[in-house]
Amino acid sequence: MRRTNTFAVRPLSDADERLLLDLLDASASLWNELNYERRQQFFDGDSVWDTADYRKQYVDVLGSATAQQVIRKNKSAWQSFFAARENGEDTAPPGYWGNEDDGRELRTYIRNDQYTLETGDRSRLEIPVGQQLKDEYGLGYHDRLRLEVAGDPKWDG
Repeated sequence: MRRTNTFAVRPLSDADERLLLDLLDASASLWNELNYERRQQFFDGDSVWDTADYRKQYVDVLGSATAQQVIRKNKSAWQSFFAARENGEDTAPPGYWGNEDDGRELRTYIRNDQYTLETGDRSRLEIPVGQQLKDEYGLGYHDRLRLEVAGDPKWDG
């Protein structure tokens, strides 16, 4: 089992909240697009591993490492699905993170070397965002989205 750190966060301003929502929405969109292509290929009897390069499409919004991490987690979900099928389990392919009309499941995956956590009375988490979002929200090239950690982080693995 790999280590997973889960944080509930609170934006420090309205602009930070909009930026965070845009980042999380883009993560869900990437997951859904990649998952849709893989599901179509699976049901058509084709290889689910031959997919378009979605990283290039999302790198400007999510940043390279985050886009890559979401893609890796999607691949891992499909590998788990196939492993369960080989073991005779009755299981369904990985699901979607909601949709644009009904609302998406807002989450993302950030590689452990890409975020900074400052703990204390008011714990802070800094995460990377893509250049397009930095430009849109007035962040500098080396700036990151700074969020307040709400509650206790969950450490698994």
